Amino acid sequence: MDQFNQTINSLLALLIRLGDLIVTGLKEGEVWLRGQLAALGVPSELQTVIMLALAALLVLGVVRMFGGLIRLLVVLILLLVAARVLLPVLPH
Repeated sequence: MDQFNQTINSLLALLIRLGDLIVTGLKEGEVWLRGQLAALGVPSELQTVIMLALAALLVLGVVRMFGGLIRLLVVLILLLVAARVLLPVLPH
């Protein structure tokens, strides 16, 4: 039982680290792109609109490309969380 909890915690920690890495990359990309747009003389309001449009396109592209994989990962995470909650309650 303890090994199972440790495995679940390791998987969740790995997913959190992967998410942090992705967010850091996106943040750096945004800072770079805003710098480039500012160098071109684009006003900050228009920069925000451009960034929102790019973010929406990025989300749509990722969901379209990795939709099945994302669905599988969500189901796997939910099953692991459910197993973690239910196993201590179930009689052995």
